[in-house]
Amino acid sequence: MKPNQQQPCGADGKWQLPQQLSMTALQLRDWLEYPGSLTARLRQHCQQFSIQVLFEGYAEIANHELKTLACAGPYWVREVLLCCDGEPWVFARSVIPKSSLEGDAAEVSRLANKPLGELLFTDKGQRQTLELAQVDQNSAIYQYVTDPQPLWGRRSRFLLASAPLLVSEIFLPSCIAYQGESGVAAS
Repeated sequence: MKPNQQQPCGADGKWQLPQQLSMTALQLRDWLEYPGSLTARLRQHCQQFSIQVLFEGYAEIANHELKTLACAGPYWVREVLLCCDGEPWVFARSVIPKSSLEGDAAEVSRLANKPLGELLFTDKGQRQTLELAQVDQNSAIYQYVTDPQPLWGRRSRFLLASAPLLVSEIFLPSCIAYQGESGVAAS
């Protein structure tokens, strides 16, 4: 698999509040609505946790991201794969307004292979909103999977040291979140 690392993938889907979504896959829903650090939870399920940076830099963002962030650009975008034992489990996309890259939140642009969750789940970070979505089938995220099953994700608006940022986490087919679930569907 040769990912396109020249442009970010985005995280397009019909993002909704959890209570607006009817879902029968209880294990998946538990992962989607988990209130803590996804990085910490993934680490509990693997021997070796790693991050593969796919894209990092200034980029255009989608209208739905502009609306959720409600901040002027330009925007720093970071896309990574969160891997457990060498297998990609989660595609993560962070969108940070340039104004948020100052002061205590500046370290977000210097993470390299470190997880963002280690910054967000400190006394400096606060989750404001949580939304869930099934990823659009034409999304470039599908270049990272071999099984074209529907992909689900969660998106949160955070404040890090009072600076806003948007984090989308898309669960890939090999992720434990899908294990034991058949007919993952929503209405």
